[in-house]
Amino acid sequence: MQKFNAETSKIEDVYRIKIDVPFDVKYVCVYLFEIDGKKVLIDAGLNMGNWSKMFYSLLKKIKISIKDIDYCFITHRHIDHVGLIKSFKRKNPNIQIIMHDFTEQNLKWESDANNFETIESIVRESARELIKYGMPERAESRMYNMISMWAKITRYQKPDRIVKNLDEITFNSHKLKIIWTPGHSMGHICIFNDNNSYLFSGDHILSKITPHIGNFLINPDLKTNDDVDFSDILAHYLRSLDVISDLNPKIILPAHQDIIYNPQERIQEIKAHHEKRLQDILSLIENKPMTPFEISKIHFGNDLDDINSFLALSEVLGHLIYLENQEIIKRIEKDEKYYFSVV
Repeated sequence: MQKFNAETSKIEDVYRIKIDVPFDVKYVCVYLFEIDGKKVLIDAGLNMGNWSKMFYSLLKKIKISIKDIDYCFITHRHIDHVGLIKSFKRKNPNIQIIMHDFTEQNLKWESDANNFETIESIVRESARELIKYGMPERAESRMYNMISMWAKITRYQKPDRIVKNLDEITFNSHKLKIIWTPGHSMGHICIFNDNNSYLFSGDHILSKITPHIGNFLINPDLKTNDDVDFSDILAHYLRSLDVISDLNPKIILPAHQDIIYNPQERIQEIKAHHEKRLQDILSLIENKPMTPFEISKIHFGNDLDDINSFLALSEVLGHLIYLENQEIIKRIEKDEKYYFSVV
């Protein structure tokens, strides 16, 4: 069994529960605080190794039981954020699980065994598409195994409340506002406490790195939503950053890395990072059309493992599609590969 280190700390009146995860982000944090006598938890962590045991142990250390917690907000659908929702509900049937509409629809769809055949078909099609973007054919089966495995370990728990952008959870004298922040995940939300201007950012804004921008699997029924273009993920993300900037949070409490005490400065750093990447990509393809995979190798290196090669490629694709939609670049199909060049 994978064993993880864990610790808890307090930022004013918010408990930060930090436990290792076996991913590049190193650890995941969930937050626990009280508002008008109700205990609120942000995210449900990971259901792997001894993560669950460590989490409940830390709750006990701060003299809180899962039965004491009234609400659990899910920022997005990834396995290190939804892992223990079924456990929470089993131990405390009264806890209110809250998540965005898109998160609920995706979790329900991809965790339903009746959909596995459809999911496998979509994953195979996506893997073939990656080959057209330049990824070596030998990687197809590995990408298929990775993405389909990710879907099969996802667990669904029916939420008690489904929310959308700008919905508010009202308490006696205060409220928590739901801010839809698509980019890292299409159903991603941040939770804003208007009493103290704290923002719980999930993976939307991190202190040291920029979150991965891109989609894995999307419920096909969601793509019929005429109000949302699921292809231009970077445009969604950049708009979401502006929304958070307009809120002017006092501090940002992310699911990974450090507390952010300079929110506006960090938001501008992230925007500058993406602007630089866009300009770097334009410079690369100005006089030489390239496949997205060729671009990703230049940006992220040749020595990546399978999952990071996939993430690098999807990150580059997000930037290329953003530029393509602005008609700054165009794609050319040649020898069953997509190349991108400046218009």
